Order: sequence, then structure tokens, then C-alpha cells
Amino acid sequence: MRVALFAWVLLAVLQLPAQQTDTAHPAVSSVLEGMKSKSWTEREKGFGEAADLLGSAETSAKDVDRLRLGIIQLLVHEDNGGLKEADDVTAENYGEGYGEGKSEYYAGLIEFVAALNDERAIPALLGAAGSGGIATRAVARFGKNALVPTLEQVKSGDSDSATGALHVIRDMLEFGFVSDPASLLRVKGSLRLALASPEYRVRENAMGTIEYLADRQEFVPILQDIAEHDPYKSPYNLGGGSEEDQYRVRRRARLLLRKIANNEQPVIDKGWPPSESQPVKP
Repeated sequence: MRVALFAWVLLAVLQLPAQQTDTAHPAVSSVLEGMKSKSWTEREKGFGEAADLLGSAETSAKDVDRLRLGIIQLLVHEDNGGLKEADDVTAENYGEGYGEGKSEYYAGLIEFVAALNDERAIPALLGAAGSGGIATRAVARFGKNALVPTLEQVKSGDSDSATGALHVIRDMLEFGFVSDPASLLRVKGSLRLALASPEYRVRENAMGTIEYLADRQEFVPILQDIAEHDPYKSPYNLGGGSEEDQYRVRRRARLLLRKIANNEQPVIDKGWPPSESQPVKP
């Protein structure tokens, strides 16, 4: 199953007529059960069947909602390590990481859920925020409605989850999805906590988010302290630079301090389609 197929099916879903019959499709329950299988290949098959049913004008409004929720719940399952579970597929399909088949399935699932524009999918997409821009922008587009769970995830003890949430906040700031004073105050509080995280990746990514604040000058004292004293030293010196350059978080802080001092504005990524760079309409 490939991402292109999901995109085609999703287009069909978005073109469904506004008025639908209430006739239940006999296959819906079995499809929902298929997406709960212990085998990832069976879950993938169930996802494809659910997408097909969503693209059918014969599927009732009630079943459309059941299927949407089922797909969202499927993404939650895969976010939580479902693709690393043992199942009945042959051993050669397993190895370190997801493998190509699993990766394509997971990427297609994220893309599909992101395009649903369904607020109920916020937790599922937050769980996939570490996968990249499709997931982070999908959450960010909900603006204030997604802020509380996003800020909570920044405090996660898992650095992947925390940095994914920081990327969501960055997208919120970059595209102006959150701009009211109360929300920005909460964002700043969360970023201060992130700068004090014991995980160096969280501290580093917090600075990439601070760059998009309009009044980032208030972070200068904290950044100066990080630039001088951050303890993380990379075990690698791939660029052949000085030993000081191995203190990558310090280096990132110095770079941000320079940008603030020179009033350099961050780059706004205008290459994303409107579907990913515009707020979700209520």
C-alpha cells in the first residue's frame, strides 16, 4: 500500500455528498476489528478497507464517523509502538526500526489522519509529531484548541515526544496560529521549562522555537547562561572543528543570541500547501 493510494482515497472522501443515507454498511464492523488486529499487515489491510468505505457514497453518516474514529485510534496504536509488536508475519519483515513497508504504511496513516481536519485526532497527531511537518502542522492548525495537550507534551520525559511538541509550537508561531497574549504567555512558560530540561535535544529544539517569538529578547539572560555553561558535549567532532564546537547546545545559543542582537527575522516556510499552512476552519 502506498501513500499515493491514500491521497487518492482521501480525495474521494472529501468529495462525498453532504447528504448521506443512514443505511449501515455490513462490512464496517469487520473492518474496525481488522484495524485492531495483532498483525500490522492486517491492520494495514483494515486501514485500506476503511479508507475505501469512507470514499463510498453508500456509507452512512454514522458509519463514516465510526470509521474516522477507528482510523484515528489506529494511529494512536501505531504511535505507541504497535509496529514493533511481534505478530504472525514472517521473520524477515522484522529488524531494527520499522522497515520500508511499515514506514510507508505509518507515513500514509499520518497523512490520512492529518487531512481529516478532525479535532479528535489531536492526541494521535501529537504522538506522531516526531515524524515531521505533516503531523506538526496538522496539530498546529488547530491553534488554541491544541495548545494545552501540546504544552503538556513538552514536559514529557521522552525527548522525542517533547521535541515533537516543540516543533508544533514552532509551527503555531511561524504561521500565526497562536497569537493572543494569554496563549503566548503559556508558550513562553513552557519554553523556559524546555530550556531547563535534562535532555539536550529538548534544550536545543526549544531555541529553534524561541526564534519565532516576536519578543524573544526576554530570553537573552537564559540564553547567555546556556551559551557559557550548557554541559552537553557531543562525543563526535565530525566537522573537524574545535573542542568548543562539540558543545552543540552552547553553539546553538550563541547563534540565537547573534540573531536577536542583529534583529534577524526567522525564515517563514512558504513552500507548504494551503491545506497545511492555514488554520482549521471551525
